[in-house]
Parts: sequence; structure tokens; C-alpha cells
Amino acid sequence: MKIEIFDNGLTKEDIKDQPRSTACRGIVRKDGMLLVTKIPKYDIYMFPGGRLEQGETLAECCKREVQEETGAIVEVMEESIAITEVFEDTIWTNHYFICNLSKETNLVQFTDEEIDLELEYMWLEEEKILDIYANNMGNHPHAPNIHQREFLALINSNKE
Repeated sequence: MKIEIFDNGLTKEDIKDQPRSTACRGIVRKDGMLLVTKIPKYDIYMFPGGRLEQGETLAECCKREVQEETGAIVEVMEESIAITEVFEDTIWTNHYFICNLSKETNLVQFTDEEIDLELEYMWLEEEKILDIYANNMGNHPHAPNIHQREFLALINSNKE
């Protein structure tokens, strides 16, 4: 499934020459809990993930990013949804993958930016994270957009 979200009434014609970036995120479950990352100072919660590196497949990116941000070693099962966010100055596509937890190591490899943001990871009950994504506006101008994106990813990744 693919979803496109356009900011402030933008159209495809408005952004045809904008730079594009790709990221991959893992949806990892364990005992009714979801693995998430948090940026405390902005009160933003996201599924672990990040930018695709050159020569990397989407699945490889997801596996690497989950491990770097949380220490969790995962098996990437399937892509559940791709969400493209269109902004005035950039276009981001986040690919979400259902992942099986293989092992928890707690050995993280944060980037300098993640260290500056004091990124942390945690397991939260699915009900709690759904509530956060639906109701928490965070402390950053883009927090509501990020939580909306993550909410859409989660509800479209649940298997019946």
C-alpha cells in the first residue's frame, strides 16, 4: 500500500523538481509491545529507522537502522506500507516493514544527530503508542505530522 500526504495544499506539479529522500522503518512486536524510539525534548515517538544508504536494499536499510537505534537484531519479513510526505522543500518516502525480533543486544550506534537529540528506545504497549500517535502533538512543529505518519503506518500494518 502507498499513501501520499501533501503539506499546505501542495500539488504534484508544485514539487516535481524537489529533492527526494528515502527512509526505512521497522515495526517490531514482542508480547503485545512495540519497539519505538523517542526524542524526549520534542516528545516525538517513531518506529526505529532512517535514511537509505547508497547500494543498500530497503530491507537491508530497515535491518541496519533498527539495530543501530535499538540494538535489536531483526528479521525483515515484508513491507507493509510506504508513506510519502511532500513538503515545500523536500519529499520523504518512509517504507515500513514488519519485522520479527531475533535478539536484543542493547548495543546502539547512534549518529551524532541522534546523540544531540538524546534519542532513546523503549517497548510500549500497542494501545499506548496508538494513543500517543492519535493525541500527542509533541513539542516540535513537525511532531503532529510525524505522529500522524506513524499512526497511519501502524494501523495499515496490523494483520487480522
